[in-house]
Amino acid sequence: MSEEQNTQPFAGGRRTRRRKPPPRVSKGDFERAAQRHLDRYPSSVAGLRAVLVRRADRSHAHHGGDPGESQPIIEATLVRMADLGFLDDRRYALALIKRLRGRGSSRRKISARLREKGVDESLRGELLAELGQGESELEAARIYARRRRLGHYRRALDSSGSANTPESEDQDDEARRLRRQRELGALARAGFDFDVAARALDAE
Repeated sequence: MSEEQNTQPFAGGRRTRRRKPPPRVSKGDFERAAQRHLDRYPSSVAGLRAVLVRRADRSHAHHGGDPGESQPIIEATLVRMADLGFLDDRRYALALIKRLRGRGSSRRKISARLREKGVDESLRGELLAELGQGESELEAARIYARRRRLGHYRRALDSSGSANTPESEDQDDEARRLRRQRELGALARAGFDFDVAARALDAE
């Protein structure tokens, strides 16, 4: 194809390359696309399925044909990726839980994120049961409070001289009460129960 066919004029005399048309739906193309995606982005089965469905939709929009014909190819591609060890919802979910817990995410937030990523309900329940609550949830709340400089972590920062708050605010019981309510509210919105939130704001 000539340069004239590959490009189109732009305002000011510049040329820009035309977007390459999507390939037709095929087993080989879907497997290559799936592996490229998984090489770059960890994914659940549902997440990869959504990627391949969008790819099929673009192909059918350009080339025509019955969109239903791509579904068996998509499902076969998912099976193939799982057989090759590239796709594993348990492994994906465990890695996601570890990352979120390390950032101070609550059990409730983790559950919502797993659901958003398409992790099956039965697997979510199993992994969340293993995650537990108790001290694990308290540790996550403390990580969150430390990252947000709440409660004990804000007071420690204030006393070190790294941050300044008006002296009158520290002496004002009402101001302290309102501030604690705000901090408890922040932890509640992050998914932590009241008792866990209150303990996280206090010294360890």
